[in-house]
Amino acid sequence: MALELNLTKNTNEQLEGTLGKYYARVEYKGTIGVKELASHMHQHNTAFSKGIVMGVLGDMVDCIKHLVLDGYTVKIDDLGIFKASVDANGLTLERGSKISAGRGVQRTDEELQANPAAQQFAVGDVKIIMQATGNTTIENMNSEAKLSFTSKTKAMVKSLTGSEASDGENPSTPSQGGGSQQGGGQNNNDDNLGDGD
Repeated sequence: MALELNLTKNTNEQLEGTLGKYYARVEYKGTIGVKELASHMHQHNTAFSKGIVMGVLGDMVDCIKHLVLDGYTVKIDDLGIFKASVDANGLTLERGSKISAGRGVQRTDEELQANPAAQQFAVGDVKIIMQATGNTTIENMNSEAKLSFTSKTKAMVKSLTGSEASDGENPSTPSQGGGSQQGGGQNNNDDNLGDGD
């Protein structure tokens, strides 16, 4: 078992020093739902039936969402801390401003100049985020992850370099810099790098 990687060429000129470089992205194999997760757990020597595991997981998801939306953080040891986060709108606080803690589109400066009393909303979107904890910290994930390239990427590397791409090895100590490239090291499979090859 390994995390398979693709390489994507950066075509975004706005990320200084990265144009034309290739960055690794995880090749996702699919999405596992609660039913599949329950089946996976059942097959890994749990004493509970798939149905019971599914019921518990379903209730856990509902309860985490309920608690998070009530302002609590929910910590699941060795996985993560779940909490609510908001995309905040920039508010103009001047006499006559109309401010709401609700969700809505951010007002432009032009709109507010034309109508200072236009309703301003504090939040664009509400979301749940997870912060890794315990066995899911970056250090543990780095030491446990086995990395390899997809066969398509291996073929691309060979055609462009003339050399075989090798699978990753787990270093005994974390590498300095952690492979962070300017504009690319924190790329969590988002589209900041432009269109890939």
